[in-house]
Amino acid sequence: MDTQDPIEEPNSDIDREVSSVKVRKFGTSYSILPLGIFLLVIAAVLVIRFAPASWVSDDSYILSPGSANNTAQAIIVDGTDTYPPEGEIAYTTVSIKRETTIWQWWKAKRDKTKQLISPSVIDGNRTVSETRKVTQFQMDQSQSTAALVALNFLGYEIVPEVDGAFVIRLVEGSPAQKSLQLGDLIVDVNGEKVQNSEDLGNLIQQKEPGDAVEITFLRSPSAFGGSGADENASSHTETIILAEHPEKQGVGFLGVVIETPVRADVPFEITIDVGNVRGPSAGLAFSLSILDVITDGELTGGLRIATTGTIDRYGYVGPVGGVPQKTEAAIQSGIDLFLVPPDEYVAALEIAKERMDIRCVQTFTDAILILSEYGGNGIDIAEQAGESNLEFSERPIDEDDGIFTCAEAELLKNG
Repeated sequence: MDTQDPIEEPNSDIDREVSSVKVRKFGTSYSILPLGIFLLVIAAVLVIRFAPASWVSDDSYILSPGSANNTAQAIIVDGTDTYPPEGEIAYTTVSIKRETTIWQWWKAKRDKTKQLISPSVIDGNRTVSETRKVTQFQMDQSQSTAALVALNFLGYEIVPEVDGAFVIRLVEGSPAQKSLQLGDLIVDVNGEKVQNSEDLGNLIQQKEPGDAVEITFLRSPSAFGGSGADENASSHTETIILAEHPEKQGVGFLGVVIETPVRADVPFEITIDVGNVRGPSAGLAFSLSILDVITDGELTGGLRIATTGTIDRYGYVGPVGGVPQKTEAAIQSGIDLFLVPPDEYVAALEIAKERMDIRCVQTFTDAILILSEYGGNGIDIAEQAGESNLEFSERPIDEDDGIFTCAEAELLKNG
């Protein structure tokens, strides 16, 4: 008997049901895919919009244009005549945004008037509160120094009181970090008096790595009040073993950033109220404005000018940060002329693009002479004070002297 494997005829009803099921499964898998893509896009957008910029870059702080504020309006003088000027000398500011998102970071990266910067550059290893205290100290010092410079230009011959080296930053992991604090006023090293920051630098750099030095300093609960120490200060002496300087082989390294407190005994009271603006970069604006307010006539020739730059007790103008942002702030405020230090001259020109005059200054006298070119009466003021021969500061071109001059800045501009 022949046998055959049974062959079943297909059941049309069952086939249709199975096919229907297969189609439904196939359709469902494709309907989930767009939903998944949509959810991923939403998640990415939420991350970009709300996640902190520190997730993608260490440069998570954003510097933006601040404002250009009339300095004369902030100056209060008691004890001598004042002459409110018609022109304006503005100090410029930068806005610092610390809490930033990836979206804000991305937009700032494409904006030439904004700058991305690492928190370590602004705060170092300090807390935000400590940074604000230090920059307030620097603001107070710039005001005191500005009064000194302006009045000495008028012939008062005020000799500033300087005493010690004020600690404004401790280098992470340095020998100083183990023994010193922000706000300590260093007054002695190995029995030798420290009167200013230069003294401390010279005494430390004479030593070698591994040398022990005795550091005497004053510590006060209110050290950031303006002078570095007060009647509540107590004296301390610590023995510190120096490390090797990170850039100079065989040279001792303490690991502090310091400033010299300056106190000027001026013959009348000068107060500058700039609210919550902090830092030293308005020094040049303060000194020029004090001179403008206490003398008759127009130091600016009636123009609206702005400046940025620190000022020291000798009238030298020092570099500052945030100049692209300050330049844009000045332009937006309708400033006619912007005075900047050599280090920031080219950056200011690149932002200004001929929308505003930019001039380079190295000293207070440079600023007076440039303003005279625009119609200011600074030369007349100097002659009345007995100084009849104002000259621009020397501007040597020497790449090895460590000093960047306006002449070198002009060379860099012309490239």
